Amino acid sequence: MSVLTKVFVVLLTVFSIALSMLVVAAFARQEDWRRMALDNETAKVAADAKARVASSNAQLEQQRSMDRHRRDMETINGLRDKLAGNEAKIATLDLRAAESENKLAIEQGQASALGNQNNILLASLNSEKELAAKLSRRNAELERRSIDLNDRVKELTVNVAMATSQIRALRQQIAEGGGADLIARAGDGTPIIEAHMPTAHMPAVPAVVAPIRGQIRDIRGGLASISVGNTDGVAPGMIFLIYRRGEAGASPQYLGSLRITRVDANESAGQVEQSTGDIRPGDSVRDELSFARR
Repeated sequence: MSVLTKVFVVLLTVFSIALSMLVVAAFARQEDWRRMALDNETAKVAADAKARVASSNAQLEQQRSMDRHRRDMETINGLRDKLAGNEAKIATLDLRAAESENKLAIEQGQASALGNQNNILLASLNSEKELAAKLSRRNAELERRSIDLNDRVKELTVNVAMATSQIRALRQQIAEGGGADLIARAGDGTPIIEAHMPTAHMPAVPAVVAPIRGQIRDIRGGLASISVGNTDGVAPGMIFLIYRRGEAGASPQYLGSLRITRVDANESAGQVEQSTGDIRPGDSVRDELSFARR
């Protein structure tokens, strides 16, 4: 083989290789174009879907915004109505406040006038208090004098009752005795009665060993029972003086007398005579003769 043929074969081989490479490259580029076209189509579809989603979201957001706007407008309108009502109430309250201020001013004037009147009344009241204090002191002095007089009256009443009992006892002795000169004297030693009787015919009078004392147990109407009986020396017909003991140092209060009509061992009963006070259970009694023979 000649050199030219060898060169021609080599060139043909090189051209074949180059052509193969070109074909391979063209085919590869065509596949790249297809892949790129497919990618572009996929990207376009994705972009369209995303655009539709975005559009839907935008429409939904717009609808939500419109709903929020509508609710906000309703709220604003309600607040405007409330504001108008509050403004009306404020105006009413302002009017009432003005009226209250006017009333307050009037009442303050009246209170000032009343305060002046109160000061005048206080001055008059102080004068009345001073007069009342003077009258109270005078009344206390009069009450003290009245108490002293009442105590003196009670004391004199008891003395009169005792003297009356002594007179009654002496008269009984004179009526029962046959004669001696009997003189009854009051508590201060003043003669009460004097009888001149022959001493020859006067019987001996038994002496009283001790006074008979007791208490009122029960009283009903004019009947009363006492806490002493025949074991203490009580006999029918005896007279007991009824009195109420006073406080320490006070004179007893004479209440009346009791004539015995029934006698038991430890209790007696009789008719109340010459009652001068309210007789109650617990009041004291003493036989009349013990006063006459003291």
